[in-house]
Amino acid sequence: MRQLKRENTYTGKAFKVASVTLQTEEGKQVTRDVIEHPGAACVVPMLDKDTVLLIEQWRIGAKRPLWEIPAGTLDPGEDPLACAARELEEETGYKAGKLEHLFTFFPSPGILDEKMHIFLATDLTRGQTKFDDDEQIVAKPFSFRDLRIQLKANNIKDGKTIAALGYLFTFKPWLGAESATP
Repeated sequence: MRQLKRENTYTGKAFKVASVTLQTEEGKQVTRDVIEHPGAACVVPMLDKDTVLLIEQWRIGAKRPLWEIPAGTLDPGEDPLACAARELEEETGYKAGKLEHLFTFFPSPGILDEKMHIFLATDLTRGQTKFDDDEQIVAKPFSFRDLRIQLKANNIKDGKTIAALGYLFTFKPWLGAESATP
């Protein structure tokens, strides 16, 4: 597909919406709306090799609080690694001795250009939270066993958290090795 035209239709605090006219290889023109977002860094904070720290906060899209991994929007020009370190400290009060990039994905590419960068945070040391004015966050540690139970019961609804935990359970099986599968 080749882009022929792009028109901003909305500009908000966190994202823009554009109407984009594309041309297919066959020459047909199609118009799509896309939400343009600067991207996000997301962090799986490991308190130890069997315990993940999740946060709970109210989400407008879900119309309720959700348990999730800490995450935040990239500032203009900000490196995802720097954003991950910043968001971890702001939302949990912890600093990571080590941040490892796990994967990057598009959460909803049919309507959204946002890329989410997922990091694993280990060797954590306690610092101080720095919540944004509109954030009311509660942090809670979960064992891998408890997370498997919560996932199986469909109690964790946040997509980035489900993706990150699924990645850990699949590609980092030595983490949580002491946890029995429910």
